[in-house]
Order: sequence, then structure tokens, then C-alpha cells
Amino acid sequence: MIINKITIGTVIQFFDTDTQTWTSQTFMAGDEVSYELEDGTPINQTDFEDRVVGKNWYLSYDMKQPNEF
Repeated sequence: MIINKITIGTVIQFFDTDTQTWTSQTFMAGDEVSYELEDGTPINQTDFEDRVVGKNWYLSYDMKQPNEF
């Protein structure tokens, strides 16, 4: 079963006008998180956590920086 975790947050992107390039970006995750099944049916966090074996349900928010594209 696939469960989607939707996190509301903010992306800050930094542009250098001298070099005319994007230099970096930062994602700041907010507190607002929701979960849904593949078909879009919402479930609550407790239902999500109950389906995870070992309770290892955290995944970091890694983002590629502009020079990595």
C-alpha cells in the first residue's frame, strides 16, 4: 500500500544578480502535514503510523541545489 505524505512549507530560492545564477535554495517544512491513500482518500496520522512496521516513518526533506541539476 502506498500512502502519500503532504507537507505544507516554504521554499526560499536565492538568485545572484551579479552572476545571473540561482545559488541555492532552502525548504522550510511547516507543521501542517496530511496523509492520503493513493486514490486520494485522506487518513489521519495515527492510521499512517499504525501501518508502519518499526515506527521508522520519518524521511528527511533533501533538496537538490541548483548546481546539482
